Amino acid sequence: MFLGYIDPGTGFTIFGAGAWIAAFLLGFFGLFSLFFKKIISFLNKHKKIIIALICPALIIFLIIIGVTMHDKKPSFGNKIIILGFDGLSPEIIERMMQEGKLPNFTALKNLGSYRRLSTTNPPQSPVAWSGFATGKNPGKHNIFDFIVRDPKDYSLSLSLSKMNNGKPQKVIREKCFWQYTSDNNIPATILSCPVTFPPDKLSGRMLSGMGVPDILGTEGTFTFYTSEKQNDTADVAGKVFQVRKSHLLVLSLIGPRVSGFGKKARNLQVPFKVTLGDDPQKVSIELQGKNFEIYRERWSQWQEVSFDAGLFKKIKGIFKFYLVQTQPEFKLYVSPINFDPRAPFFQISHPKDYSRELAEKLGLYFTQGMPMDTWAVNESRLPEAAFIEEAEEIFKDKQAQLDYELKRQKNGILFCYFESSDIIQHMFWRYIDQRHPLYEKDAPAEYKEMIETWYKKLDTVLGNVAKQLGPEDTLIALSDHGFNTFRRTVHLNSWLRENGYLQLKDEQSAQGAELLRDIDWSRTRAYAIGFGSIYINQKGREADGIVQPGEESERLKKEISQKLRAWSDDKYNQPIVSRVYPKEEIFWGKFAPQTPELYVGFNIGYRASWQTALGAVPAGLIEDNLKKWSGDHLFDPGLVPGVIFSNKKITAEAPSIYDIAPTLLKITGRTADELKELEFDGKVLF
Repeated sequence: MFLGYIDPGTGFTIFGAGAWIAAFLLGFFGLFSLFFKKIISFLNKHKKIIIALICPALIIFLIIIGVTMHDKKPSFGNKIIILGFDGLSPEIIERMMQEGKLPNFTALKNLGSYRRLSTTNPPQSPVAWSGFATGKNPGKHNIFDFIVRDPKDYSLSLSLSKMNNGKPQKVIREKCFWQYTSDNNIPATILSCPVTFPPDKLSGRMLSGMGVPDILGTEGTFTFYTSEKQNDTADVAGKVFQVRKSHLLVLSLIGPRVSGFGKKARNLQVPFKVTLGDDPQKVSIELQGKNFEIYRERWSQWQEVSFDAGLFKKIKGIFKFYLVQTQPEFKLYVSPINFDPRAPFFQISHPKDYSRELAEKLGLYFTQGMPMDTWAVNESRLPEAAFIEEAEEIFKDKQAQLDYELKRQKNGILFCYFESSDIIQHMFWRYIDQRHPLYEKDAPAEYKEMIETWYKKLDTVLGNVAKQLGPEDTLIALSDHGFNTFRRTVHLNSWLRENGYLQLKDEQSAQGAELLRDIDWSRTRAYAIGFGSIYINQKGREADGIVQPGEESERLKKEISQKLRAWSDDKYNQPIVSRVYPKEEIFWGKFAPQTPELYVGFNIGYRASWQTALGAVPAGLIEDNLKKWSGDHLFDPGLVPGVIFSNKKITAEAPSIYDIAPTLLKITGRTADELKELEFDGKVLF
């Protein structure tokens, strides 16, 4: 699910003001002051007339407000609690319930219902949670892959967030269920739902989730300082700096990019000092006037940093240090710098001060939408033990926020999202799959039991919530998709090249670079990006398209589909692809024309490579997955359904994640005719 290291863009750039702007403002202020004095003089001369006009208008305004507030009195007095547990596998949860390891899930099943839940196609978390929120398919809400391209220039970007003139823009292009309930003045509190940055205005509260960037504008860029010699490929997912070890190290925190008139964009930096003493277990830090110590193999407390972006503009962040070691080499990890929830540069909650309220009541917390640094573990910058500690803290923060809102919920909807189950399975699946290339027979029992441990944690969350509901209240716990093993990584662009559909500028080159940079578009008929998306290089749409839309394009789609379905892995003598979906089968609606012509549904164990996601063309077609990211869900959606539990009986056949939104609106008072007019792709479950 989480792709903090997939960042085709360069983050956002903040406009910085120069000294000349200060002079302009001072001049403007002088003119405004002169104008303001004349206004005051006029008001003093005509006080009685102005008061006579204002008083009746004010009375009428108050009457209108009173009538409006009366008309908007909430009509729904019960509670609905929805727990989003990302990535729970029905195979695991059913086995654990049978073994008596999940008493609260079992109790909810016996009280109401448990069913497998059809996921979206593709089964990617932002796609699935957008379908959950809107009740509609990607062709309607416009989130259909982590990575999207602009056909005008083949540039790639993340679908999770979008900036326009320096401001974040909403990326889900359909109304979400909490916006419909707000129309009827039914309160909703939405905690960290994916793809909710910037936050929606609603009757209630929202804390944005997946899509909130770090202070660099990326989905999570760590910094690593080491005295160990680095090779050219060391700096992949974070910013890695080789330093010369000494008693005193002067390092820098890397901040957001800023630009001014006529100036090249640059990253702001804040220096800090690291002092290595006689004790190898700790170092001393001096940062912006504060002095403190951090200890080996321990997380620091939250640290604050302020970047000066120009006139009257401070960008405040929070982060943590992790001292990996001081001997024989110095290694220091710095987490991605999050926006400070007490004063975020961009609004990350509704109301605006809600993020501050949570921080002041419960303590500082990760604001970055994808907070767990999986890639630092993949690159062996962050130990697994530290990663688990980080996951524990994020989980506790979510529990605290959920408990805080449960205590004050009187009616309406409360949704809370937990990403931990998904991330733990991504990183620890190799410990339970004996056929995985990185399986360790003698691995610590703690790691082999890690996935079950986190299922039990979520069972506890469910039990605590269930205790607080009345007989008329509704409780739903669901996952957006299932999970399974990721053993082999598949290079789709390399396969397209091998089969003559894609050509590189240099025919003799063994591979092509990321971001589609080395592709010869004049001879390329199809290309892949994301995690299964194949686009036809279509004339009249792509900048250098060569395939005629219509019959030629359709013939090419069928040909590629047939060959992909026949593709077999020689190592295991089994098919790589389960199904290939034409766009017409899985996408319909206003944004369907922007979706890929084909989407590849892989068999369990096979997944599009990270290189494919970014438009690279590696040497070779398929290879073992040797990264710690060893579990996944980016397979044929029919092979990775999610789960749904409810304290109400589910009467609908074949429940789908698209069913949640219309079900919630039905519970809160919408009629069948009203739901029909909203053109949901889901149905009512109860």
